[in-house]
Amino acid sequence: MNPKLLILPQALAVIALGLSAGWYLGLSNEVVPALNQLEAATYIQVQQKLDQSTQNWGYTALFFAATLMPFIAAGLAAFKSQRRTALFWLLVALLHFLGVYWVSIVTNLPIQQDMMQWSATAPPADWQSLRATWATGNSIRTIAEIICFISALILIIRRDTIANSTFARHSHRQ
Repeated sequence: MNPKLLILPQALAVIALGLSAGWYLGLSNEVVPALNQLEAATYIQVQQKLDQSTQNWGYTALFFAATLMPFIAAGLAAFKSQRRTALFWLLVALLHFLGVYWVSIVTNLPIQQDMMQWSATAPPADWQSLRATWATGNSIRTIAEIICFISALILIIRRDTIANSTFARHSHRQ
């Protein structure tokens, strides 16, 4: 495999992580504070519309690209015996998997699915608690995604330095 081909999955990972970080940052800084000021009926209607708007192939593709591309970048770097690069990409992949994907699966998506069944005229008694839990999950995803994006950006900018580091040369001899 041509070493230049390693840049493709790394670049795709950076792009996907960057777009995803922007999405979560926008939610955390603009949308969630606005939603937190709404009374129950309006909150439920708006949240249901927002949840419906993310049920499309574009958002799904971005979500899974941001999850898979760092793993692919790590795997290809390992295949090319770039152990340090592979390790750093694996750390990015694992942070994304746990901090974004897993938090989404165990916190945000179940609440969103429940919200789709809520009635704006008869909200559940604990709707504010669930709203706060969803917002906390989103904050965790935002922080994790920003760290992943910045880390991936550093990895791609400094890829030659990382691949040719002393650690990489010594570990390659073993």
